[in-house]
Amino acid sequence: MELIVGTFNERVLKCMVALKETGASFELRKAPTPSTTPKLAVGELTLNTANSICRYVASNAGKLAFDDLAVDDFVEWEERTLRVALAGSDKAALSSVIEGKIRATSFLVGNAMTLADVVVAPVLRVALNGLPADKFALTNARAYVANFFAIPVVAAADSFVENKGLAPRTTQPLSKDTAAGKTFDHLQGIIENLFDEAIHKAFPGVLAQYNIALDVARTRTQKFGDYQCNNAMNIFTALKGTSGAPSSPRDVATAILAAMPENNVIENLSVAGPGFINAFLKKEFIGTRLETLLQKGVHAAPSKKMKIVIDFSSPNIAKDMHVGHLRSTIIGDAMCRILEFQGHEVMRINHVGDWGTQFGMLICHLMDVFPNWQEVMPDITDLTQLYKNAKQRFDEDEAFHKRSKDQVVLLQSGDEQSRKVWNTLCDISRKEFQKVYDRLGVSLYEMGESFYNPIIPKVIKMLEDQKITEDSNGAKVIFTSKYKQPFMLVKSDGSYLYDTTDIAALWYRLNEMKADWIIIYTDYTQQDHFGLLFEVGKMSKILDPSKHRVNHIGFGTVNDESGKRFKTRSGETVRLVDLLDEAKARMKEQLTSRIASGQTSLPASEVDAAAERIGYGAVKYFDLSQSPTTSYEFSYDKMLSTTGNTAVYLLFAYARLSSIIRKSGVDMKTLDTKVLKLADPHEVALAVELLQFQDIICFINKDLASNRLCAYLYNIAEKVQLFVTKCRVIGVPEQNSRLLLCQATLKVMQTCFQMLGIDPLDQI
Repeated sequence: MELIVGTFNERVLKCMVALKETGASFELRKAPTPSTTPKLAVGELTLNTANSICRYVASNAGKLAFDDLAVDDFVEWEERTLRVALAGSDKAALSSVIEGKIRATSFLVGNAMTLADVVVAPVLRVALNGLPADKFALTNARAYVANFFAIPVVAAADSFVENKGLAPRTTQPLSKDTAAGKTFDHLQGIIENLFDEAIHKAFPGVLAQYNIALDVARTRTQKFGDYQCNNAMNIFTALKGTSGAPSSPRDVATAILAAMPENNVIENLSVAGPGFINAFLKKEFIGTRLETLLQKGVHAAPSKKMKIVIDFSSPNIAKDMHVGHLRSTIIGDAMCRILEFQGHEVMRINHVGDWGTQFGMLICHLMDVFPNWQEVMPDITDLTQLYKNAKQRFDEDEAFHKRSKDQVVLLQSGDEQSRKVWNTLCDISRKEFQKVYDRLGVSLYEMGESFYNPIIPKVIKMLEDQKITEDSNGAKVIFTSKYKQPFMLVKSDGSYLYDTTDIAALWYRLNEMKADWIIIYTDYTQQDHFGLLFEVGKMSKILDPSKHRVNHIGFGTVNDESGKRFKTRSGETVRLVDLLDEAKARMKEQLTSRIASGQTSLPASEVDAAAERIGYGAVKYFDLSQSPTTSYEFSYDKMLSTTGNTAVYLLFAYARLSSIIRKSGVDMKTLDTKVLKLADPHEVALAVELLQFQDIICFINKDLASNRLCAYLYNIAEKVQLFVTKCRVIGVPEQNSRLLLCQATLKVMQTCFQMLGIDPLDQI
């Protein structure tokens, strides 16, 4: 089908609503000469009126109640009465015609859209627009029209017609405060908005029509500009060969530049190379944004608030937390902090491994080694050794092996004594885990594997009722089209697996906890497992992609200098608590040396606390600064270095700015933010970097690359280094302005440190 349009009016709107509502496949073609009546070409058949087109489309699809007598009555009324009255000049008569017929405020016939609504509502709106509401109330008719045009498919068709067949702008116009720099909207979005408006003015609808994404980014070299628009090339390619097409990408860029609206945000636009458009931020805009920051604090860009479950850390009961848990714990905590900062409701879930066949041998071993376990809590600080000893007996002692397997059955059947020993093991483990969490400043809510045991049968039955489970050699499985391996729901012996627990957890988190978004952090080897889990979640309707977002982040390993997993000299896995202690000890040695050489005024009494904060912060930052999904080489020397992208370097930059403000003797609370004036290029460069904060947060929301925040902090520190080297702060005419810039920088850096879980010091 081909809809041929001359003039975009209410008649075209009728046709568009009918075509869209019925899901008809059609193409739109402009008529060679202006015409107020659309046509529909279907093979050799041509329909010449809007109503006949709507009826044909409805009949062809078997929708819109096209053969209902009540519907026919309204269609006939629109053609013979409403349209005739509208063509006349008697407004009172037109009002009387409408009032006598329109009594509904929703649909004209029944409880759903019909052909009557499609035909009547667009013309009725035209009529009502000519009848002032203060003279002609027509309450029902106005409510009916408002409700009809609020229907998404109608609103979309209306927008299409209003824009004369061209897609509207892809962004909404900027508010007055946003354009003036008085809000926390993310900066790149503001720049994109301006370029979108200019592109739409120069080449109406081209981005949407050719599915071209706005391409605006920071310039690589600031001397050419702060931002760059790179759309000229793909717009030129899209329009090539069309009537009146630009002759080169530079012509496209020049047209966009000429169409840029007057604004308070960017200036000095220029075209470079084949068609790149460079733009500088106006100093007045930068200054106003910084004033807003100083007056109101650091905030994220406004966003819809969500309920988010983040599953991270998740160590195994009766095993020490080792260096492998470092990544999950630190990255997960940072993402929680980033999302909490934005006002989301974040549920920090510790999915500990507290269930499984290994507990048979652990329970037996604990009762043998600590026969008085019920009276005195066993003193076990080396969980790994406990597990190894139990495993050795399980492998070598046949009687112990059999007793352990029997113990599993007792535990899973709810035996009281077995449960008590199991709880003791869990309590011992929690105590050891908490030592690590306290040092890292991490809080979690434990919901281990055992938590989901009571709901597993319910979830399995739900999956069975949906007819998506199959029997495979006695096991209950689910096959998907995306993965070769099946999802193992129940083993042939009737026992459950990780798959079973995880599908129950997915159901619980989405249906009981009402999560909008779930993020799971584990090592990269579980990538396929969670991909399969989410696929089964979609098949079973547990997971609705239109409502829920789910992400699994599979992080890389922590390696030594040879590229192998980081271990102790004896080949053992490094305990996380030992790693943190070592970082603190090395940092204490550094600080003590600096005090002895007169490089710092830090009191000796504060060395321990400072070494702990910097040492733990260095471990965190070294991990967080790596891409979450890649492996990295662990090095105490690199992470504790005072140069390069390390926490120590950043903390020194922070302390240096704090020292400048402290030495100035100025009460910052009394400074008027209006004195902030940016003149020197190094001041401007630092200020522009500070304004990237909201952009960085938005980027992290999209790709969960928390290392972006570290890279951003490092960029700030580099700009700080240049600023304090090139621009004297104390004792110059610009002192107060530069002190305010220092304070704004400290506010942003402190917020970033807080989101990374690092506690900065004012003095090192």
